[in-house]
Amino acid sequence: MNVLYISQYFSEEPTHASTVTTYELVTRLAKRKHSVTVVSADSPGIRRTYRADSKTPEVARPLPVPFFTSQWYDGITTLFTHTVAHVPLTTNVLLARRNRSETKFDVIISMYHPTHLATVSAQLLSRVLKLPLVVKIYDFIIETIEPQKLKRMYHLALGQINTHVLKRSNSVVLVQSPELREIVRETCSIDDERLVLFPNGVDTNVFKPEINSSGLREKLGFLNKTVVLFLGGLYRQRHPELLVDALPKVIDKAKEVQLLFVGEGPEKPNLVSLANRLGVREQVRFLNSIGHGLVPELISLADVTIGPLSVSPRPTIYGSTPLTVLEYMACGKPVVVSDGAVSKSLISDEHTGVVVPPNDIHGLSSAIIRLIEDKRFSNRVARNARKHVERTCSWDVLLDKLEAVLRLSAGPN
Repeated sequence: MNVLYISQYFSEEPTHASTVTTYELVTRLAKRKHSVTVVSADSPGIRRTYRADSKTPEVARPLPVPFFTSQWYDGITTLFTHTVAHVPLTTNVLLARRNRSETKFDVIISMYHPTHLATVSAQLLSRVLKLPLVVKIYDFIIETIEPQKLKRMYHLALGQINTHVLKRSNSVVLVQSPELREIVRETCSIDDERLVLFPNGVDTNVFKPEINSSGLREKLGFLNKTVVLFLGGLYRQRHPELLVDALPKVIDKAKEVQLLFVGEGPEKPNLVSLANRLGVREQVRFLNSIGHGLVPELISLADVTIGPLSVSPRPTIYGSTPLTVLEYMACGKPVVVSDGAVSKSLISDEHTGVVVPPNDIHGLSSAIIRLIEDKRFSNRVARNARKHVERTCSWDVLLDKLEAVLRLSAGPN
């Protein structure tokens, strides 16, 4: 099958969760003998085609539009790639369609996000080229807590456009969880037949419990330490400050505890300041973002892992299945999350993880202490977590499901 994949970002060395997901879907489809052509708004003048018989993609550049690396993403550049860049993106695809030397596409896949126009472009091309469309919703949140009024208005405007387009589309929609399926059904009036449960995926052959991390522990100075790991961007909506607030009580009960934040973000200075005020700065370490290839070994050194936290009982991310949480679970690590921050289909309290009430510092510290002290409980939760992702979120399982969706959407050749 010949697949056209339309994304906002694409990288052959991905780090951000959505780019990791896109790269995995594209390359794994190619390994299964499909031809996948990728067009992304951060490089709208470039087409990359992945085939099973080639180790590197075939690259075509029919339009002289620059490639924007992440270091340029700020202000006008972001506005351009999220909006205007989709004009050369669609033009690029139409030029490919006119070139008879290229194979005709059978189906389009797009990665949906409410604040960029990848799915809008995909819907337009679906109609012009008369091709079926499959939409994978990675995020459905319209960001409304942005302090700058103009950015809030911009996010809301794009979110409304995307919602309108999704309502009018006849595409199959891949949703991460039952909670997200309900939100999309109510918001966009999409029939159940077109809503397919499709969580984020994890490579269970790479992320696994048997990874030896003793060398990394020694390098980081964590020998004989109990490591609590928070992996991912240090942003306000993930509330990493709750973890620092909980740390003094953890240290009182469990000695030699080291809290490790891996990632960058605007909250880091506030976390450092908070740790200083609470007198736990020596027990808090920060590492900058690392390549995704190093993440399995990093997770393997953790004793307890922390997923997204929240301060509100209202579900804030619509049944998310975060990549970091999947990777924790695949590595056989016990994970703690706040209620509402992760889909209940992924984390079941005291079965595949530990769920604490939102904004409950005592509950968070108690959960960490229990996982440190009660090894029998911790190991049981970790084993259940591993089994769950093997059964529901491994890429082998998900690619079987995606191929079935693509065959049904494309119909008989």
